[in-house]
Amino acid sequence: MTDELQEKIIWQNINSSIEKGKILRGKIIAIETEKMKDEDIVCAIIDFRGIKVMIPATQMTEDGKNDKKILRNMMGAEISFIIVQADRIASKVVGTRIKAMNRLLEINFKKIEAGDKVYGNVVGIWKKFLRLEVLGIDFVLKAKDLNYGYIEDISKKYSINEQIKVIIKDVSKEDMKFKISIKEL
Repeated sequence: MTDELQEKIIWQNINSSIEKGKILRGKIIAIETEKMKDEDIVCAIIDFRGIKVMIPATQMTEDGKNDKKILRNMMGAEISFIIVQADRIASKVVGTRIKAMNRLLEINFKKIEAGDKVYGNVVGIWKKFLRLEVLGIDFVLKAKDLNYGYIEDISKKYSINEQIKVIIKDVSKEDMKFKISIKEL
């Protein structure tokens, strides 16, 4: 496949994401501060097949914080996102992870029941916490939630993009929420 054809396919995916909400995946490769509407916004830079996609920190997690620390602990994570704006000439692409996560939850929620065993993807690691993406929901788990024994440093036991098996607990159809457990497997 020629480079020109590959680039055309990449931009078709980007346009499909804008127009139809197609979920794309890419790896967080950097963190930058961008000036948007006279405000400094911390952004995750995602590599989508050689195209840099900027996702503001406020669009990375449900709490919507403009927090560099959260992004720093997500470096290297493979994440889902939807493109909200793209300029091919300037090669500037802006995305949102929140919309992608909501869409994934919408798609997957109908299929899950309490007791189901699924895999979650580690998308963030701290010394005492872990951010696990499961079917469109981010769970921040403490060390005590991961093991019956003591874990001094989670980052020595788990790594970014590691798949962890979990069991679905307490599914709430009204709220579209569920709980998970790793220890109860």
